[in-house]
Amino acid sequence: MKLNQFLKECNNKEVFKKLSIYIVSSWVLIQVMAVTWEPLGVPKKSVTVLLIILLIGFPVNVYLVWKYHLAPLEVKKIKLDENGNLIETKKNKSSFKKMYFSVLTIISFISIFVSTLIINNNFKSHIKINTVNVSDKIAVLKFGNNTGDKKYDIVSKMAADWIIHGISENKLGQVVSPKIIENYAKLITTAVGNSSEVDEKLIKDYFNPAKVISGNFYLKDDSLLFQGSIKDGQLNNTLISFKLVDCKSNEPIDCMEKLKQLILGYLITEDNKQLNLQEVPPQFEAYQLVLDAKANFSNDDRYLNYLNKAIEIDSNYFEPKLLKIGHFYNLGQFKKADSLRKEIPISSNRNERQKNLMNLYESMLQGNNKKTYNFITKEYNIAPFDLESNSSTMTIALQYVNKPEDINKIYNEISMEDLDIENSKVCLYRIYIKSLADIELQKLKEVIKYLEIYTRDFDDFNLKRTLATAYVRDGEDMKLQNFISKIKLTSSINEYEAICLFVGKEYLLLDNKKMANNYLNTIIKIHNGKENSKNLAAAYYYLNDYKNAEKVIENLLNKGEVENEFQIKLAVSYFYNGKKEASKKILDKLIQLERNYNLGELDYHLAQYYSAIGNGKTSLEYLLKSVAKGYSYTPDTYQNDVHFLKYKNSIEISKIMKFWH
Repeated sequence: MKLNQFLKECNNKEVFKKLSIYIVSSWVLIQVMAVTWEPLGVPKKSVTVLLIILLIGFPVNVYLVWKYHLAPLEVKKIKLDENGNLIETKKNKSSFKKMYFSVLTIISFISIFVSTLIINNNFKSHIKINTVNVSDKIAVLKFGNNTGDKKYDIVSKMAADWIIHGISENKLGQVVSPKIIENYAKLITTAVGNSSEVDEKLIKDYFNPAKVISGNFYLKDDSLLFQGSIKDGQLNNTLISFKLVDCKSNEPIDCMEKLKQLILGYLITEDNKQLNLQEVPPQFEAYQLVLDAKANFSNDDRYLNYLNKAIEIDSNYFEPKLLKIGHFYNLGQFKKADSLRKEIPISSNRNERQKNLMNLYESMLQGNNKKTYNFITKEYNIAPFDLESNSSTMTIALQYVNKPEDINKIYNEISMEDLDIENSKVCLYRIYIKSLADIELQKLKEVIKYLEIYTRDFDDFNLKRTLATAYVRDGEDMKLQNFISKIKLTSSINEYEAICLFVGKEYLLLDNKKMANNYLNTIIKIHNGKENSKNLAAAYYYLNDYKNAEKVIENLLNKGEVENEFQIKLAVSYFYNGKKEASKKILDKLIQLERNYNLGELDYHLAQYYSAIGNGKTSLEYLLKSVAKGYSYTPDTYQNDVHFLKYKNSIEISKIMKFWH
């Protein structure tokens, strides 16, 4: 049945007339109630209740119109029988009836929906607050003034505001302030009546924060003493109570700042408890300085300056002290590193991670690489996804105990896809260590594939040098030449020389003297006899041009630019230039100056010397001593050192390579 036909029939059957009586009567009732509810002494909401009743009653009225007015018209119809007599018969269900009840259903739905909306808006709290799951919300309560002096009431507000500012500034969470809680509490009280526990109910049921910060302060003599604590979001458990902080009564901001530092230090570290080195959270300013130090890792002076400032601010902060030890260890200043290690007192309340890291550095400074690997493995198991811990484990696995087969598993724990590799020295170093391990495992084509990408995107000397190594060992001479040509155009002259020197030594390891000499002579041509450098000295040395090597190294020695490695090269040069006494004097001098924290360095260089002059037995003895004292496996040492090429496949070298297994 069409709508216009339906409406016409409704009009003919006086449906609109019947319904209008209900609508007009309802409107009059509502108007009267709106005016008289107060004189009658009934609640204001009576008007709303009446409106809801009338809304629900409207579809009922529509049905009653059908039942008592329209249905009788639909039930029967008159017709003649075969004899011409009048009879009444039941009428089939008409299309009008179907349309009528469809409209009734729609009216009923609208009526119920509107009534529900009115109930929600008028008979529940006026505040629409969504209860949320525990997130990063942090509620900060007003600090209690226990001084008994109202002039300090302002300090209550200031303390909360000071902490809120610190949390917001450092983006440690979404803050629910005392003012917000107070405003909502007033509205809740208006809506549901007064309650002494309304604040707590708001915090727990509506805001549902992860943490609640509260505190109080009191006066002692001329000092203010502040207490602070952090509870969980349900206010059931105290997560931490901070030590008392004090300040002069006329300088309350000093107290606020001290307490803020403690609170921020806790918030920044507590979510990574497993990685946290501290028993007590560090002061936040000190924590920020440690982050600044890590960001300046490649700048020794800045790095050390930030660490020293962090220790100065928070003398109990363990991590910067540990990083200082590592800093001097990496510089080869082992005595200084050990001195700093011994300055950290042994205490019974040290956590297991602190003890393990102290043991780690002790074993490293003693040259016990097996213990070092065990301790770094424990650290790695605690924090396998921590970049620095992961990188250190890779380094020790490869260069301390020579286990290249362990590297890929450690490396793959952390995906590099979402990391800012270009601005992370640690990320680039992890790639470097992985590539060295893969070369040792003869995965040359794989190394070439990924290092071609990384050296294209990142300007890193270690990666370039390692890619050159892979090219040499995989026989990719043409690719290597193109790569070296590009380095010559895009890099510094020193870097170009260093790469040529390294490539020359790589060809010597393959016993390809022709190709080696090409790259070594390139360095000599660059200098053209005009200036001296370590690269030039090394080029002459590996070309067996000991006369020129002697000359260059002596010039460097007069400038104080020669370390043990070149002292040995000079001793070898003296030996082959017929100056055996001078050669022996260098050895005697080095032995007399041997340091306690040598870690096998001198033994290694002595092994180089004796191998160079043809004394293989003594050379291998010193080489074994060097590895036993902790000298590292690197791209330049042991199996990668030209000095020991003749022993490369010997049983002795095999034992040395597996010494720490």
